[in-house]
Amino acid sequence: MILSPTTPAFASAFATKTLLNHNILGMRKRHHRSNTSSLGQFTTSSSEFDKDYSKFQEEDENDSEARSQFGTKSYWDAMYEGMGDFSADEYSWYYGFEIIKPILEDYVLASSALEKSQLSILVPGCGNDPLLLDLYNAGYRNLAAFDYSSGAIERQRELLEYLPMGSDLDNVDLRVEDARSLPQEWGDTFDVIIEKGALDAIYLSGDGNFEQSVKEFARVAKKEGLCISCSGVVPEALRRDGFGKDEWVWLRDGSDDL
Repeated sequence: MILSPTTPAFASAFATKTLLNHNILGMRKRHHRSNTSSLGQFTTSSSEFDKDYSKFQEEDENDSEARSQFGTKSYWDAMYEGMGDFSADEYSWYYGFEIIKPILEDYVLASSALEKSQLSILVPGCGNDPLLLDLYNAGYRNLAAFDYSSGAIERQRELLEYLPMGSDLDNVDLRVEDARSLPQEWGDTFDVIIEKGALDAIYLSGDGNFEQSVKEFARVAKKEGLCISCSGVVPEALRRDGFGKDEWVWLRDGSDDL
């Protein structure tokens, strides 16, 4: 489904991604609200969410509502401590920066008056994905990332140590935060939001959490902002409802790409 006149340029930049079995969709936030923003969503699927992670016995107080172990804080805390099924040091969810880079360069920068170093970018649920490091190395300097696991933020700090000595990190903001209740001072702040799998884990954590997080993404995004989201778990009907047409103009619906 293509609902924006700007979609052809947007879609052409991602046409080859279907070769990687990625399920690509995009949408733009409508402009009748005070904190409107735009959103491009890219989805893929993964059988990893069918696994049993019951070996992690410690539970966060909210973990009892989770649909699977991927939706529990205890699972992610254990992973960043080296007790999970993925690398505790670094793991790139769904795809790497080589997919994100042309989206930012060919679509975001092409339609923005800002230089890449001026764009404010938020990475929700950053985990131990090296995306933040890649963004910095590509010239994006105004960066923020959060995760509800303090272990993830520790891993991000370690990843940033790979930057050349003397790198200016004054505008790199790392925080332990809950996607359902982001800092009030972040309202209308970010030009770009990039999440890879965060909304999947949030959906799996229990009813209502996905919807609340999407509302928070809309609140912290600037008008004309872009959100790139990779999801393979959130049901299509819920995704469509969460990013409803009354607030969002879908740029590209890739639900049938797989």
